Amino acid sequence: MTALALHGLGKRYRQKPVLEDISIEIQSGEAVALIGPNGAGKSTLLGCVAGTVIADAGRVTIGGHDLASAPLAARAALRYLPQEIELPAGVSGREVLELHAAIFAAPLAPEAIELAALGEALDHQATTYSVGMRRRLLLAALSLGAAALWAVDEPFAGLDRPSQRGALALLRRRLAAGAGLLIAAHDPEDPLLRELGARPLLLEAGRLRPA
Repeated sequence: MTALALHGLGKRYRQKPVLEDISIEIQSGEAVALIGPNGAGKSTLLGCVAGTVIADAGRVTIGGHDLASAPLAARAALRYLPQEIELPAGVSGREVLELHAAIFAAPLAPEAIELAALGEALDHQATTYSVGMRRRLLLAALSLGAAALWAVDEPFAGLDRPSQRGALALLRRRLAAGAGLLIAAHDPEDPLLRELGARPLLLEAGRLRPA
């Protein structure tokens, strides 16, 4: 199964091209690393996949569902981790997990609580969490249920070494279960990317280049 298909994707801001004619296919169980410096368009591309950024041109298909014509089915087939994580005010980390379990129609598995690794802070307001705590919490929330595609923006940033290993183990399990993975990263030599066996694609000035 094709986990993700991008065809002719384009995006402009104030007439300035940010993404130009981007076409990518990711198959079930395949990892692709989108490599590029800050400002290359990586986060914009992932936003277009997730539907948080509206592309000006092209087509996005997730798990066989067209994002434009079947947005609910496409988003249900996706797990998206943005680089900047905003959490709702007035809710605890546990409530964030419970909300995602309800959205994904999945039980709140003990493994998710273990992955979040928040201890007593799980019942504190999530807006008080550090960057690393927020990233662990959202990774744990996204681990609930199953999806055709994971699109993750710098998933290891802000995590200590044990948390990085936990995030890596989660992504490897999802690949083994047949999900596709699109991961945005800066460093093509990152050993964590090598452990994922990710196929590199270089994004420069909004265009794909040979890696």
